[in-house]
Amino acid sequence: MKMAALSSSSGSSNVPLDDEYDDVKRASPCASTDDAGRRAALHRMERMEPSSEKRTPAWNKIRGRNDGSDARLAGPDGRVGGRQMLKDGTEFFLTLLSESLDGSKAFVAESVLSLTAWSVLCALFTGWLAELANDGVSWAERWLEHIQECGSAIGLLGTLFVFTLVFRSNQCYDRWCQTHLHWGDMISKCLDLAIMNRRWVAHPALGDKLSRWIIVYAYASKALLRGSSLGATDDVDGPGLVDRGILSREELDALCDSPCWQPYFAIEMIRAVLVEAHKVPGGRGITFDETNKTHGQVFRCFDGVIKEMTALVGGNIRTRSSGLPSSYDLITIMSFYIFFGLASFVWSAGVGWMTPVIVATASFLTVLLIVMGSNLVDPFGLDKVDIPMEEFCETIEAQVHAIDERSRSGRYR
Repeated sequence: MKMAALSSSSGSSNVPLDDEYDDVKRASPCASTDDAGRRAALHRMERMEPSSEKRTPAWNKIRGRNDGSDARLAGPDGRVGGRQMLKDGTEFFLTLLSESLDGSKAFVAESVLSLTAWSVLCALFTGWLAELANDGVSWAERWLEHIQECGSAIGLLGTLFVFTLVFRSNQCYDRWCQTHLHWGDMISKCLDLAIMNRRWVAHPALGDKLSRWIIVYAYASKALLRGSSLGATDDVDGPGLVDRGILSREELDALCDSPCWQPYFAIEMIRAVLVEAHKVPGGRGITFDETNKTHGQVFRCFDGVIKEMTALVGGNIRTRSSGLPSSYDLITIMSFYIFFGLASFVWSAGVGWMTPVIVATASFLTVLLIVMGSNLVDPFGLDKVDIPMEEFCETIEAQVHAIDERSRSGRYR
């Protein structure tokens, strides 16, 4: 019931509808039978229409974290505030390496130490065989020959292992990269919708409400991908949106009480605002002439962007929920131990006590690649290498504010 009430009203407690708009709604049923009454209502709206300064809503004046003329707009690198974004590939790699080691110290140490210990045992065994062979023991000589002849087989096994490792690493990086692309598209579509809103939605209160729900869509998407929701006990964005006037307390309560995913709630409210704008007569809701066949198709622009925003949320949800198949990790770890276990035995027959040094170094580098890939599988966390969703949301909020201010100033019409 709360959601129905929200969708049926064209404004919240922060941005109430103009009284003259309600007068026209009450007058519009008789407009079909009394054109004079309709014209009188529209004339009354024109006389009573407040200036743009008077109808500037409170939500667009309360900046919160984006307070100040310099801070409210994103900088050249897309940052508005929050944690420091990584600037280049080297910094990203070093940060990923550091965080991967911090989160997997036990696994890295256990893997490298166990394989190094095994390589020491292999070196001891082949050294003992070499001593026996020097003493003329025939079976020891044959053993050493057979072990050394396994070099080509180990090379083939190593090729298969490298293929497995590279395939898994590519899958992990692809998830991380795809999520960045999705959020880039989300920013683009949100700003595209905000521009269309200010150019084609004539009613100020409806335009303000649409801008607010575009911002809510971004923050709701971030909360959902973090496994939380706006208004949850551990959430700070929901109360922050209320404090900045972007949501009213009633709207936040309705958002929390709804059983649906919150980004889709925001999209539904965006659609409800557009439907409400269509109901306003006389071009006071939608600026283009809907009776004209060509102009009427402009609404498809709204609908197309909203559909893409819906699909982008679904893409991010699919990335978060799917993860990597457990068989990928199992095959990679099994291949890792099998390869280095057999390679230590074969290498020790040729390089002797250099085997532990080679195995320790190679296994450490390999296990680093494994844990670095695992760190990219879930890009929605709070690590430095994860997606900076805070900055993306603040960028959307700041740019929507900028679009609204340009529209109200009238300097670029």
